[in-house]
Amino acid sequence: MIRRTARWIARHPIWVLVGVALVTAFFGAFAPRIEFLTDMEKMLPKGNPVIARFEETKEIFGSQSVVMVAMAAPEGESIFQLSSLKKLYALTSELEALEEEGLAEDVISAANMDVVRGTATALVVGPILPHPPETEEDARAFWERTLAERQVKGNFVLEDGSAALIMVKVAPEAEDDREKIDRLMREINAVLERYRGPEEFYVAGDAPVMYYMNLYMQRDLRTLFPIVVLVVVGVLLLSFRSFRGVILPLSVVLVAVIWTVGLMALCGVKFTMVSIFLPILLVAVGSAYGIHVVNDYFERARGGGDKRLLVAGVVEEMANPVFAAALTTAAGFLTLLSAFLPPIRHFGLFSAAGVLFAFVLSLTLIPAVLALLPLPRGRGRWAVRFPRLGERLSGIGRRGALAILLIAALAFGGFLSLTPRLRVESNMTRYFRPDSPVIKGSDFVDERFGGSVQLSIVVDTGKRDGIKDPKVLSFMDALQQHLKENRLVGSVSSIVDLIKETNYTLHGDDDAYYTIPPTKRAVAQVLLMYELGGGEVLKSMATRTFSKAQITAMARSTSTSTMEKLLADIEGFIAAHAPAGVRVYTTGGMPVYIEISHQLIRSQLVSIFTSFAAVGFIVAVLMGSLVAGLLSLVPLVVSVVGNFGTMVLAGANLDMATVMIASIVVGIGVDYAVHVITRYRRERSRGRAHAEALGVTYGTAGRAVVYNALTLALGFSVLLLSSFGAMATLGWLVALTMITSGLGALLVIPAILELTQPRFVTGYVRLRWIRGWPRVVWEAADPEDKNERRSG
Repeated sequence: MIRRTARWIARHPIWVLVGVALVTAFFGAFAPRIEFLTDMEKMLPKGNPVIARFEETKEIFGSQSVVMVAMAAPEGESIFQLSSLKKLYALTSELEALEEEGLAEDVISAANMDVVRGTATALVVGPILPHPPETEEDARAFWERTLAERQVKGNFVLEDGSAALIMVKVAPEAEDDREKIDRLMREINAVLERYRGPEEFYVAGDAPVMYYMNLYMQRDLRTLFPIVVLVVVGVLLLSFRSFRGVILPLSVVLVAVIWTVGLMALCGVKFTMVSIFLPILLVAVGSAYGIHVVNDYFERARGGGDKRLLVAGVVEEMANPVFAAALTTAAGFLTLLSAFLPPIRHFGLFSAAGVLFAFVLSLTLIPAVLALLPLPRGRGRWAVRFPRLGERLSGIGRRGALAILLIAALAFGGFLSLTPRLRVESNMTRYFRPDSPVIKGSDFVDERFGGSVQLSIVVDTGKRDGIKDPKVLSFMDALQQHLKENRLVGSVSSIVDLIKETNYTLHGDDDAYYTIPPTKRAVAQVLLMYELGGGEVLKSMATRTFSKAQITAMARSTSTSTMEKLLADIEGFIAAHAPAGVRVYTTGGMPVYIEISHQLIRSQLVSIFTSFAAVGFIVAVLMGSLVAGLLSLVPLVVSVVGNFGTMVLAGANLDMATVMIASIVVGIGVDYAVHVITRYRRERSRGRAHAEALGVTYGTAGRAVVYNALTLALGFSVLLLSSFGAMATLGWLVALTMITSGLGALLVIPAILELTQPRFVTGYVRLRWIRGWPRVVWEAADPEDKNERRSG
């Protein structure tokens, strides 16, 4: 079958190229339609209870997404100065216009928020000033009244006047719409740019995270993809110094990228921060198949002959090892289908598809073009050669076998002891670089206002006016006080504050009455007086029937493990103090981050075991030997454990990007072992002794492995230029593991072969039907050797 296909490709290259062109045109029509996904809750599977609660809360209480705009006064000056105060009012007014555009649900700042005040005759609910400040007296009045309001001081204006905060609540219909989020942030940034100086502005919140994530993903795709292409071109030039040696492998990966991205768009799958580097990965990985095919062609062309027979021989010779490499790589990626997060599953699926596309194109597109071109001049020697590489490595492998295995074992043990200290991180702000607006904004808001991550606590009494029960309100009040005592929590607000403030004002600002009224009827009267004074109980505080209420807290953007401790503390308080029959639960960005963190650990454990099992099984089947399958995994085990140990030493986290490293390393790194074992086995089956076979293996497959590892390491190193710190970490970690797994294939595997001399190197087990009965037979490793002997 392979021989027939190889000959057909060599005889009909035009038809092959036409077919490739048609498929490329089809997928190319869809590729530009690919979209980007940045919404965290959409990255979790539908039906997840954490997401279900989050969606329920949004439906009941409105938007759960905010943009926090912090206005910082110049050094040594104050927001309470008339010029800065005018700017705060004007800025608030312009941002309020976003409500009319359907981008914002509400805009709250000290310039427009309602406060409760008592007069000689009535209760009045209104803004701090009846009009924007015009004089120094207005500014002084604003300062005095602001510092007298508990819900304003410290939450929206700092007592020292160094900064003020504007809260923009994203419209519910815009929360899940990336285009509207982008438009909202562009308009906010445009307004801030007009007002910047001498005051400085900072933005924080989940909406800015989504905006800058989308912005950076598109920037990375535009800049990093061309760079990785140039890197691969450089390696190919170094390898062959031949036009066809550069263009042909490069054509394979570019066409494979078009097919893959087009397939994603056709299936409605979007780019996420996880999958944005998929084109870069395919360029780095897919080029290896083309390198092996072109290298084999140049070796054959060295002796001259009919070019079509040469091309057919290349396809026939390379089909099995390249297929084995592609299949194991695809299998490594497909193990990510067991991941909890859909973006990781999508990455695994389409990475596998792209790898298989590159495999098919390497054995069709490249041979078809070669069949049309004349034989290369100089008979295709490697452009850059390593003098006596095979001889030197062979000597090391034979004389230092025990030392190599001892060093590998010590490295494995040392790195394994570090892995329990590996940290898991799912806070999306931690994915950005320290100098990004997202980090600068969240750091400023965390430091000055106490928190930039929204946490909601829903209290559901299950009955009408249940929230008006003093027992329920007292529980909410106690929970709020408990939150405020935690150093990780900044502002905390709910309907409790409104009731206590109104009750306080109704009793002539007597501190003794800054409490919850003692009866349900008294609570109802306080709320009625508030509404008669011009106030309105916001949807974000309680439902119309007062059966449910929401406590909103802003927490610091910290590590996931710290968030988890905070959430556990809150839930412990709820379990101990919640009134009987009242359902209380937490929701918001923090529980989503924690849920992702838990599932990342599960995904990592599953992907490690499934990738090793799947890849080892495939190699064992393809080579007809369980020993061969296990042998191919040895350097990968050391590399994966070494990767985790290195992450601990470097302070890197296990996150949505780095969680995929094990599958990537196993899937890609096994290619080195497959090529080394296959070539060594072939040379042994042809009658060469161990030392001679190893020398030939190093001089052929070993050289290709060196270039392959170099290409992949340099290709993934391009991610160091990513706008995301997490992707940069992924880049250097994968680049490092490409080198270590390549060294493992070139040193550890030959050392094991030297010491064990396994039987599979000269043959393999096959199941054949003989006279109607299945028989296990032993076949020589060289397909051309027809001698068989039964294995019992």
